[in-house]
Formats: sequence, structure tokens, C-alpha cells
Amino acid sequence: MDRIKRDTLLGFVFFGTLGFLLWATVNLTDLSLNNELVVYFPNGGSADVGTNVMVLGKKVGKVGAIDIDYDRPDAPVRMSLLLREQIPLKDDHVIEVRDAGVLGGKQVYIDPGRGALLAGGTVLSGGVAGSAFDKLGNIADGEGVVGQRLDESLTAIRDFFRSLNDSTNSVGALLNERDFYDELLLSAENLNKILAQVRQGEGTIGRLVMNNQMGLDAESLIGNLRSVSEQLLTTDGPLGVLLNDTNTARDLQNIMDDLALLIGDARKGKGVLGRILQDENVARQFSDIVANLDAVLQKANDPNAGALGAITSDPQVAQDLKATVANLRDVTDSLTRQEGLIGALINDKDMAVRFRRILTQVSRALEDAREAAPIGNFVQVLLGTF
Repeated sequence: MDRIKRDTLLGFVFFGTLGFLLWATVNLTDLSLNNELVVYFPNGGSADVGTNVMVLGKKVGKVGAIDIDYDRPDAPVRMSLLLREQIPLKDDHVIEVRDAGVLGGKQVYIDPGRGALLAGGTVLSGGVAGSAFDKLGNIADGEGVVGQRLDESLTAIRDFFRSLNDSTNSVGALLNERDFYDELLLSAENLNKILAQVRQGEGTIGRLVMNNQMGLDAESLIGNLRSVSEQLLTTDGPLGVLLNDTNTARDLQNIMDDLALLIGDARKGKGVLGRILQDENVARQFSDIVANLDAVLQKANDPNAGALGAITSDPQVAQDLKATVANLRDVTDSLTRQEGLIGALINDKDMAVRFRRILTQVSRALEDAREAAPIGNFVQVLLGTF
């Protein structure tokens, strides 16, 4: 029984090993490379039969054969790529012989692309990427983008150093001509003197830099200017209203228009001002009025030239007028203090009522006297007759 188990286990191991060897033979040899892809290259790029074929970094096969087709001068190298799987190539595919690593070796790199599928029967063409040493050689020869930029940079450096010996430019003159150097040195010395004066607080700039009070005054001035500018942006002050208020600006424009209209009318001789400016008779009359007014004012300053001159220029009249005003003030004060009959009548309501009653009684008595006058006359005539 143990022997049967042992033989059975031995059989499983034998057949398992045989199956693994068969799988390895199929997958690790050319037996699994059942897809062929023919690509034409301008040169072999040091690739050889057995060079790995990589699709996006994945190994999918190797180079099966390399032939030369002399009837194709642009791409004479014919490579037969043996692949484990079929690759769906697109219109923008890339097939290129590249370095397998920095230390050397080659590989055929395939990027299937991402466009539309390539039509069947299309002749495939590939390229050869230069190695790192080839790229460095191209850069040294000035080829490619980096090589061209390096060549331009070296040319610019060469031109720069050449310009240093050219006395027609500033740097060349500074390096080759003593006079220009002396002038530059003198300018530097003058600049040092100016900076020394500034440090010592001399001059306006020196005081502004070194004097704290000057700096505070300048800061205060700047602050005031900022406050003024902020007020100008608002409608708080007159200038701010004039700058920011549309209605005020429109009113000012209307005033200016009206003023322009008035000036235009004055030039045309319209109105009083226009007649004064344009009409000789009116201007003469206005001059006479001004002369008369000047004469009146002169008499007003003369104490012997009438009542107005006495009032304005005579000290005695002024003193009498002052006394008169003082007396009027005393009278008004007495009236307000209810002193005298008139003050009592003005300020005492009871006195005013009694006075009104007395006036009423006197008025009635006068009316009665007028009514009794004919009878008295008749009696007087009668008695005189008899």
C-alpha cells in the first residue's frame, strides 16, 4: 500500500515536471511567437537577431530575422519581428530601435498609438533613435534643439568677450580707455560725496533721510495729502462734491454756460452791462454817476459839507447823535419799566382798560354836548329878546 502511494506521488512529480518543461519550451522559445510583423528601417541601429521587442515597456517578442532590401534606398533594412500577440497599430504608432539601457544593448520599442486603426496591408516603417553618446555628439556638433541652443550660447559668449576689447562701447571703453575710466571714477567719487552729505544730514535729501523731525513732517504731509485725496473721492467737501456729484457738476456746467451767455450778450451790447461796455453814451453816463458818487462820498467825509458830512465826520454831531440815541434808550427803558403815564399805559393792562373807559365816557359826554347845543342856543336867543 505504501508502495502504491509512493509510485503515485512519483508519477505526479514526473508528469508535473514534464508538463512544466513543455510549458517552458512553448512559452520561452520561438514556438509561442506565432505573429510576425515586418518593419522597414533606414538602418539596423546595431540591433541583431534575438533583440527584444517591447510594447509600451512589455516584452512581447524578439527580432526573428534581419535582411537588406537594396531596392528600397530610403529604408533598406527589413526586420521580421516575432510576437506572442497581435498588436493593434494605430495611425500615430511609433516603431523605433532604442537603447535598452544606459550601459548598452538594443531593443525594438513599439507604441501602438491612440488614433484610428491602421489599414491592413500598410507597409510599416520604423526609425532609429540615437544613443546617449550619439546625442552628446550631436550636441557638440550643434545639431538638434539643445545643440543649436548651446551653439547660440557659445556664440553669444564669444561675441561678448570680443565686445570687451571694442572701445566703441561702454564696457570696452571702460576697459581700454583711461579717460573714460577717469570720468567714471570721478562720477563715483562725486556720488560718494553726495551720499556722505546725505549721511551728515546736509541738504534737503539729507535732512529728509537723517532728520527725524523732517521725516515726521514729510510723513504728516503725505498723510494730509492722503486725507485730502480720500475726501476728494467722497462727496463730503466742496471739491469732493464738485468732482463726484453729477448734479453739482451739471449745475456748475449750467453756470458756466449762463456766464458764457452773459458774456456773449455783453459783447453784443445787450443788457445794462453790455450797454456799459459797448454804448459810449451809457458808459459816459455811468462815468458821471461814479463821479457824482465820488463827490457825494467826498462831501460825506467833509464835516462842513451838509448834514451827511456832519453826521459822518463832525465829532460834535456824532457826540450829539450818540447822546440822542442814549436818551432814546433811556426813554425806551423807562417805558419798559412802566415809569410815567405812557409806560403805565403801554405795560399795565388795567391802566389801559381804565384809560379806554375814560376815553369812552369823554366821547359820550362830547356827543351829549353836541346834541344839547341847539336847545341852549334857542334859550339864549329867547332870553336875549325878552
